[in-house]
Amino acid sequence: MYHVLIVDDEQPSIRFVRSIIEQFSHGFHVAGTASSGDFAIEFLQTHNVDLLITDISMHGMNGIELAQIARKMQPDIHIVIISGYGEFEYAQGAIQAGVDDYLLKPINITKLTAILESIHRKLDLKNADLNASVLPAIACHQPYNTETAKQLYGKKSYRFAYIRLGNLDVLLPKSLGATSLFMSNEESFQILRGRDDAERILIAEDKGLDEFLSYLSVYLTSQNGLPTWTAIYTVSIQPIEELPSFIHSAINTLYQKTVLGRHQILQLSSNTASEKIRLPDADLKQLSHFISFGKTHMVRDYFFSLADVWERSRTPQRQVWHMGRQIIHQTAAVIPSVNNHLEDILQQFNDLLLNAHSYHDLMNSLYSLLIDSGNIRNQKMSTQELYEFAKDYIRTNYTQPLSMQSVCDEMGISQTYLSRIFRKYSDTTFNVFLTQCRMEAAMKLLREKPNLLLRDVAVCVGYDDSSYFTKVFRQYTGKTPSQWISGE
Repeated sequence: MYHVLIVDDEQPSIRFVRSIIEQFSHGFHVAGTASSGDFAIEFLQTHNVDLLITDISMHGMNGIELAQIARKMQPDIHIVIISGYGEFEYAQGAIQAGVDDYLLKPINITKLTAILESIHRKLDLKNADLNASVLPAIACHQPYNTETAKQLYGKKSYRFAYIRLGNLDVLLPKSLGATSLFMSNEESFQILRGRDDAERILIAEDKGLDEFLSYLSVYLTSQNGLPTWTAIYTVSIQPIEELPSFIHSAINTLYQKTVLGRHQILQLSSNTASEKIRLPDADLKQLSHFISFGKTHMVRDYFFSLADVWERSRTPQRQVWHMGRQIIHQTAAVIPSVNNHLEDILQQFNDLLLNAHSYHDLMNSLYSLLIDSGNIRNQKMSTQELYEFAKDYIRTNYTQPLSMQSVCDEMGISQTYLSRIFRKYSDTTFNVFLTQCRMEAAMKLLREKPNLLLRDVAVCVGYDDSSYFTKVFRQYTGKTPSQWISGE
């Protein structure tokens, strides 16, 4: 809201202008009124005013003189002069002296409203530019113009929220080094960029905690498709100067509270201690034993038992990161191929942690990374050779009730590892490639034997249900089998 001072020595005129502002110009607030230029100057000495509306003809100091003094006192103030018809030339001179606009009496509501809208746009543009430079500086605890900050934020109270959209990136710096305003259609908050594009800092002028949490919930639930998001918010209202302190504490709270696969809206924690949880030495020795003697099923069971514990106890992601690195180092001590690529594997683990949907998903991928890559059925096969083997196997066996798991069982690798191989060497997936093989075979059959019953065609290419086969065929070719045969 922009603040207005109305000056006129006739109270009915003040009341009329005030009623127009209150009814038709919701972006302005009448901060005060004065019945003379002297009283107006007293008000300007203690209040910041965005817009001065003054009559030109008053007892004592006239409106032009007041405008000139007001401009010296508050250089950024906007001024509108009200004049009678007999003072028209005088009013034109006032405009040349720096007054924004003028109105002739009797005041036209439409004309005044239009002038207010024009000034409102000017104020918005100016304040947006100032805010875009001052607010990021405040957030990062960098130097900024305190007078400008006072003009923009005054003595207002705010509520803050720090949001992580998705899993925690444990390699990010622990502090906010730079930021910028995030362009958004969201009207309830001002939004700053966090440490990366997945983090947001929400700043809202206080309208009550319930309303703040309501808008925060709506904003978070609009972020579709994310397995994890975490929001840290302030319960108490804060002046804008407290923003950097909040950001520092919120980042620490993220490290303590972010749980992979969970959506959370949490109060800012006063405890900023970061606890590192280690796996028991006995567990790590047992893991080494399982790996050394090729008991991969025991390794898998151990990985998934950890995931079960982490899911149940809602173990913070940061702690899981520490324990996952312990497992990798322990495995490297036993498997030379892991040790030879240790740094690369640690980086891949960071990527897995950033993209996993759950702790089970994470540990399945880690098992694939550590064990599948070093203990596949045929140690002499490269990943390229495995990819070719998988494709050949699908081409040979697509008529059977083939599944990704059955192919993995044949090759002695996990589904996650096979998926990674397909992503590495092609732009398709296992299921898409299987469907492609079956549909190409179906088209060949329909072309060579157009009189073959549809259910027989379906069975010949691996489908027990002819209706489902027809659906897949139409999705693949854009036509039903009968349309495809007839060439429609």
